[in-house]
Amino acid sequence: MKKWDYVVHDGRTGLITMDLNDMKRVVFLPPERPGQLREATFRNRELQPATPEQAAAARSAGLTRETQRSFLPPRH
Repeated sequence: MKKWDYVVHDGRTGLITMDLNDMKRVVFLPPERPGQLREATFRNRELQPATPEQAAAARSAGLTRETQRSFLPPRH
């Protein structure tokens, strides 16, 4: 698994936005239940690759590489 791959954690499909060696930062679609996080960091062993059907569903719901952008100010 690498940056911009779709993964599954606890039944939710997410997109890897940052590769931290043995950990990955994953962003999900807006949570369906209260208490679920929009993004979180997980160990590699906690994640499973998404099936093509799961990845296609996430893309069609708007979870794409292009919709994820950094909110950090540009460096001068």
